Amino acid sequence: MLSSNLEINDKKAVIKLEGTADTISSEVVYTDFEKALNEGCNEFDFDLSNVEYVCSATLRAFLKAQKLCNSKDCKMYLTGASEGVKDVFEITGFASIIHFA
Repeated sequence: MLSSNLEINDKKAVIKLEGTADTISSEVVYTDFEKALNEGCNEFDFDLSNVEYVCSATLRAFLKAQKLCNSKDCKMYLTGASEGVKDVFEITGFASIIHFA
């Protein structure tokens, strides 16, 4: 199960995710992103330091957030991802769309 902690500082949102990103919990990603966007944030850092696994539904949530971010001229980064999590983004081709920092 994936849990999150949203921290907003000025116009930057840090969304710290923890656990296994399965289909049921994948909406946490987009829900926190949307909440921060509605509060005026224009920079988003998804901290994946404590994420063990991401499923296809979670990839779609990140892609949806990135597309909306692009249309709003925001910056979005994934940080702290393990090599295994990065590999999933590479294999699916999402690494060329979503930025790692």
